Amino acid sequence: MANRCRIWWPEKLLPLEPPLSSHHAPHNPSILFGWCFNGYGADSLDLVLVSAIPSDRISASFPRFCDLQETLTSINGKMPYRLQHKALFTLVGCCTVSETTFASEKEFNGDATEGCSEFQRSFLQKNGIWVQLLLSGTRSVSFGNDGIRTVPVVRNLHVGPDLLENCDCHVILYEIPTMGKNHYSLIPWGISQEKRSTLKKPSWIKILGEKPPVVDLESVILAVNCSNYAKLSIEEQARITGPVSRSFLVTIYDVVWHCVTLCLASIFTVAYHFIQCSHELLTCNFGKGLFFLGKLIPYSCKTVHVRSCQFLYWPVFLHKHTFSLFPNVEFSHRSSSRNHLWSSISTDLTFGILLSIFFLANTKPISNWILSICHTLTESILRSGCVWLMGVPAGFKLNTKLARVLGMLSLNMIQVYSTIWYFIGTSILGYIIVAFIIVGIVFGATLQLALFLDLVRLVTLHVTSLHWLVSVLYSRQIQALASLWRIFRGRKWNPLRQRLDSYGYTVEQHVVGSLIFSPLLLLLPTTSVFYIFFTMLNTIITLLSISVEVLISLLYVTPCYEIFLWVLNKTRFPSGVWFSNVSLPDEVVVSILHSNHARLGELIGPHYKNVFSGISSSFAKSMAYSMLTGCRITSNLSTSIPAITPWMKLGCKEYWKLCHDSILESTSTQKKRRFC
Repeated sequence: MANRCRIWWPEKLLPLEPPLSSHHAPHNPSILFGWCFNGYGADSLDLVLVSAIPSDRISASFPRFCDLQETLTSINGKMPYRLQHKALFTLVGCCTVSETTFASEKEFNGDATEGCSEFQRSFLQKNGIWVQLLLSGTRSVSFGNDGIRTVPVVRNLHVGPDLLENCDCHVILYEIPTMGKNHYSLIPWGISQEKRSTLKKPSWIKILGEKPPVVDLESVILAVNCSNYAKLSIEEQARITGPVSRSFLVTIYDVVWHCVTLCLASIFTVAYHFIQCSHELLTCNFGKGLFFLGKLIPYSCKTVHVRSCQFLYWPVFLHKHTFSLFPNVEFSHRSSSRNHLWSSISTDLTFGILLSIFFLANTKPISNWILSICHTLTESILRSGCVWLMGVPAGFKLNTKLARVLGMLSLNMIQVYSTIWYFIGTSILGYIIVAFIIVGIVFGATLQLALFLDLVRLVTLHVTSLHWLVSVLYSRQIQALASLWRIFRGRKWNPLRQRLDSYGYTVEQHVVGSLIFSPLLLLLPTTSVFYIFFTMLNTIITLLSISVEVLISLLYVTPCYEIFLWVLNKTRFPSGVWFSNVSLPDEVVVSILHSNHARLGELIGPHYKNVFSGISSSFAKSMAYSMLTGCRITSNLSTSIPAITPWMKLGCKEYWKLCHDSILESTSTQKKRRFC
């Protein structure tokens, strides 16, 4: 016998009015539909109510019990398997409203169930449970900040033939979740069910989990999230909320939309044919040139490929993320939020157009600014720095001949590159800015940033080359000094065991080592000064490239669609539940189910975490080690930008049909979402 019963009551349940005469027993009870969850103990019962339909309406809509059973079976067939395993959506009992208390239990059992005895007998035989509620109207209760709510007043509760006299009845009001508005969730928004199971839990959580829970709250919340579909389905079959009739305007709208779909599919097919022809022309006729172009501007080529594949695959993405009428509102919300491809592309194009407008309005000042920066980098930093290093930099006495050789080599390379830039760069700078404007309008800001990244690499190629040349000289000198120092210590590096072993060197080896070690050690300050100078310049360029790469990755993964929905309606992103309670004078506890809302950091944090998951935790350490030893410094951060998908190879007819079917299916899905 259950002595604890929780009744999950929808706030907008069909109003139950008491009979006109309070001196007679009620004659038309309402049939209750919902889920019945038996607790882990035998003394707990959870009733998740969804709809209350008058018994005469049920009798008129379902003349036979098998008709109602077929309808319930059809509804349960579309429910999540996890919910079907716990409980089935069914007829749980009847509810009667009266202003007086009946004299005896027999009177209530006999008269209150008049009109629903057939369903009672059938469900008692099939499910073994039949709940009878006797309500004495409703009562307005103040919940503080939640305002005044109308709650049902439970007078008597029968489970099967037994009256629960000493039952702790707990009425919980909840708002029925609807698509695009709200739902409930026990886990934070940024954590999926799979990640939640892998999280490390404290020991007291494990001890608490070993105890049998009082209520299977996960199954109850799952039923609450599916309540809207069940409510609308059963009420439609009972002809309370029938299907929307098609008017003449709706028919005209469908015809017009079919014509628009044909036009859109044709336009996208023409663009698809143009992209495929361009790709074949570049790969077949200019294969080696395309390979060289990929090495010259790798970031731009990769971004163009990613955007082209996203355009080619958009019908597939639309078809993949087109949802049918899912009963679980939480699943629909989480699945639709993952599809932020279109919002990412729209945001990218918006920023690209804004940057293009800015460059178009300030073409001349930007050109002068670029030329000024290049002149400052060449004259004020590189030339002056090399001349300063050839003298006595900061009071250090350097080797004059080696400093002059390194300085003259650097000055000659700087002069050659500056001459090339003066004759070629100044003449094509205007065309580069025009190309920058065009790619921003067509492909968005990501390609503009990628093109800027490639141009920085090309403009600073002489700095990178000089740094590589000096770093090779510096690293070889450091390695030679380390090897010669091991001779004096009597140690030798064992490459097989990766360790230092003792070794007996001869006198001749020590003499030769001393003769080589001394000049290398004396020349090390001169090499180090040049290496430090070019390393500082190359590090600044590397940090600039890494910053632009991070900005490109953020533009790719920022969920603008989710942020927009979060600003409009935070209830769509729940992060746990809580209850506000109030006790009535008749010892009945009434609560309201609330949902915590995810913060903005919880919303965008998982996306940024995924994008930076490929970065090693020792990136800064390895970069510092490379700078000290003269090894090559990594110029990219290896962020996880969208993976390059295989090139689509479909005929124009197949692609047109794919576009047409995807658009039509997404339109029909939107109509179904309005139903839910």
